[in-house]
Amino acid sequence: MIYTVTLNPSIDLFVELKNLNLGQQNDILAERSLPGGKALNVSRILSSLRIPTIATGFVGGFQGEFITDWLTKENISTNFVKMKNHNRTNIKIFENKQETMINFPGPTIKSDEVDELVYYLSRVREGDTIIFGGSVPPMEDGLDNDIYTRLVSVATANGADFVADVPARYLLDMVKQKPLLVKPNGEDIEEIFNVRIEKKEDYIPYGKKLVDMGAKYVIISFGASGSMFFTEDEVYQSKTVEDDKEIINTVACRDAMIAGFLGTIVRDGDPVESYRMSVASASATARVLDLASRDEIMDILSLVEVEKLQ
Repeated sequence: MIYTVTLNPSIDLFVELKNLNLGQQNDILAERSLPGGKALNVSRILSSLRIPTIATGFVGGFQGEFITDWLTKENISTNFVKMKNHNRTNIKIFENKQETMINFPGPTIKSDEVDELVYYLSRVREGDTIIFGGSVPPMEDGLDNDIYTRLVSVATANGADFVADVPARYLLDMVKQKPLLVKPNGEDIEEIFNVRIEKKEDYIPYGKKLVDMGAKYVIISFGASGSMFFTEDEVYQSKTVEDDKEIINTVACRDAMIAGFLGTIVRDGDPVESYRMSVASASATARVLDLASRDEIMDILSLVEVEKLQ
């Protein structure tokens, strides 16, 4: 089974404006509300690809009910920890093809709620995969700030694989625990290794270093400029997908990459084909308002070109 763990899910309120006028009234052209959270998005895309998952994490209040009800309507199994506080609502503003994000820190999680999640995930076994994605909300007990380390320890002790798409400050410790996949972007690499990188090829040593440190596979993404894929012995690069569709949404593209990769690797075991599917999933998602459907992903897949660099 595949489990997705979202510690800080949200309702994402997307609003479209003609112009954002600070200090003045702004009239919304269009709006929509969706469940938000990196690992939640992975569950949603895997469901579209007909791969079952169980979504877990912390939910509370009407926001939590909205998130759970939405996933249930998409036939996604859920087993969230019900917390006393309510989930956050984030705002995504679209103006002249630019995105402005206003993200709240999230609710404070109580120690007994953390313990309940740890206990639930203790059921994972060899053959299971856990996707950890997104930020860590404030913790009642400061000792719980290392919750990712604690959850990874549960996964590895039980023989499960895990995928890490987490803020840069948590990533290095998780890499040492041998994840199946990590997927930093270019900015994450600069923060993790305290470097400034100007050319894409300069990311190669750092992708290789993450593999040497313990990650089985690494994808480093560069937004519209493509991505690189690292295995133990090889480095690949995706070319920009060329079609006649406009890029309208990049909010969940990295989540789509993880879903596309994982959905293929667990089925076929082919890392390069899994990378192609990850690029197709991200590219298709960039062209729709929400997350790409299976048909939209498959339409893009034929346009994906991957070349071996090393």
